[in-house]
Amino acid sequence: MKRTLLLYLLGLFAGSGFVHAGELTNPNASTAIIALGPYCQALSPETMVVKWQTDQPAYGWVEYGETENLGRKQDTVEHGLRRANVRQHRVALEGLRAGTTYWYRVHAKPIRSFGAYKVEFGPEVRSETASFKTLPGPKQALTAVVFNDLHNSLPTFQGVANAVKSVPFDFSLFNGDCLADPAQASQAFTSLAAFTHGVHANKRPAFFVRGNHETRGAYARELAELWNWPGDKPYFAFSAGPVRFLVLDCGEDKSDDHKEYSGLVDFDSFRHAETQWLNAELRSKAFRRATWRVLVVHIPLYPTVKNGGNSKTAQELWEPMLTKARIDLALHAHLHRAAWHPARSVGNPYPLLIGGGNQQTNSTVMVLEADNQRLELRTLNAEGKEVLPVFKKKR
Repeated sequence: MKRTLLLYLLGLFAGSGFVHAGELTNPNASTAIIALGPYCQALSPETMVVKWQTDQPAYGWVEYGETENLGRKQDTVEHGLRRANVRQHRVALEGLRAGTTYWYRVHAKPIRSFGAYKVEFGPEVRSETASFKTLPGPKQALTAVVFNDLHNSLPTFQGVANAVKSVPFDFSLFNGDCLADPAQASQAFTSLAAFTHGVHANKRPAFFVRGNHETRGAYARELAELWNWPGDKPYFAFSAGPVRFLVLDCGEDKSDDHKEYSGLVDFDSFRHAETQWLNAELRSKAFRRATWRVLVVHIPLYPTVKNGGNSKTAQELWEPMLTKARIDLALHAHLHRAAWHPARSVGNPYPLLIGGGNQQTNSTVMVLEADNQRLELRTLNAEGKEVLPVFKKKR
């Protein structure tokens, strides 16, 4: 994987050819490789997005099926055009069955020349056949693992990932500040490759939540190309097993006019639009009828912390709605120290846990388990030891 990724990064910003008389030419198309992935991101128990990158512009598709014989093919069509001449590939597989194993492999044909009336392809490449399992349905049990605040520290990630290597989790969730301060594509791809490989995201979907550090850096505005969120927004909700996950995005941790942002952010407007969406989600049947409701926000809304922990604006907007929403548990990050706050202990209407930091000595991973009778969360350090009280709730 390291050699493949290196080749990809070396060629990432190289010119893809030259344009002449309406035709794109790429003489290196015969050496195309699948440089990153494939990795999976679930939109629902019935929909899985498969993503991968090639080292040069190509046309890509997925073969898949419920056996190793595959038998079905899917690509991406946008406004009548098959997605092609791109390095970042994504294909949504829809109409799947919840809690079901599917086999798949990805294909790509590099584009040697792209003219108005003729396209010439290089030799086709494809990945090895692998399998993924869709998210469990409402009557099935669920196990998930949650990482946070890795700040691109691969040794830290390896430590906490090893702590859950024997856990048969259904999906992983990265709760912000993991691909932190992305300055360029190569930096983001290096971290993403390590994270997706470490959680076996070619077999089990991974969710990436945006933290405030994912909004900083020259590549921050393109970072979303690497992820697929339900609803295509950085705030979203999804169901897995008996749990409805409500994922909110606080934006930055300082006011929009702070000098750090050079006048290039408008999170006030962003949060107000998010508030309208939140109001609709809390009224939805999926949220109201869920057995359990878990809130995921990178920046804690409680307790209110000054000097880099500002959540006052988001708290004022969302507190009236979330107080009435019957949240069973909230998962937070950002403060770089693990903490457990029972309901109403720091002004919070629901119990909340905060994950640890980006050093091997203070990092944590959460393990959430749920069925229709119980909700349980354990918080482990890199040695696999519990560092906070185990949260348990029964119906």
